[in-house]
Amino acid sequence: MTIPNLQDLGAHAASLGLPGRPGLVFRSAQLGGHHGNALDGLGVRTVVDLRTASERASMPTSAPGSVTITVADVFARMQRSTAARFAQALHDPEHAAEFLASGSAENEVASAYRLFITDEGARDAFRETLLAVARSQAPVLFHCTAGKDRTGWAATLLLAIAGLDRDQLLEHYLSVIPATDALFAPIYDAAGRHGIARELLYPVLRVQPSFLETAWATLDETYGDLSTYFSHGLGLLPADIEVIRGKLLEPR
Repeated sequence: MTIPNLQDLGAHAASLGLPGRPGLVFRSAQLGGHHGNALDGLGVRTVVDLRTASERASMPTSAPGSVTITVADVFARMQRSTAARFAQALHDPEHAAEFLASGSAENEVASAYRLFITDEGARDAFRETLLAVARSQAPVLFHCTAGKDRTGWAATLLLAIAGLDRDQLLEHYLSVIPATDALFAPIYDAAGRHGIARELLYPVLRVQPSFLETAWATLDETYGDLSTYFSHGLGLLPADIEVIRGKLLEPR
């Protein structure tokens, strides 16, 4: 069975004219036990799970024995999480449609993007995600629930290391919209049954340029630049960055 919202970061870099290395670093939405064959087909041996404990309980990942699962919970130290509501939403589309249409969730998502930068637990999780890419001798896949926000920021960081500029990073960030629309189809259908226009759900169920801009603005205000964020915020060494770059690009 096809892995939902699957993208190959090295292939994306190659599509932009960089010397990308396909087949080593993947991103996706959550995995179920039925995705084992697909993981084997990709050669994935490390899966990094960015989800909360409640999300992992509602959709456990049952990977083949050849795969190591690393938990890097972005929201581990936060009191409440919009991400947990996304997990619930997939199981209760009727309630989700009404809640998301209220507009209150959009501010929570924007707040989460600020916390990606400022919260120590979130920084630890993104650090572990990037180091998993650096350390693995085989292909790596990282994911959250929908594969759009936490996964989107992790992918943004990796592709920034590969050399994409911020316009290109935004284009990649937004590229998941068709996949997440398909994933959230039951919620859109429920919204229609309640007379709620699907467009009212876009600010939360779709990635938004403003969310990524919030993360960048917070990073710039807090650290000044991406290099300082990597070194002081995530505790990555220059050697770590070079190894990660080597997983995404062919040697020069």
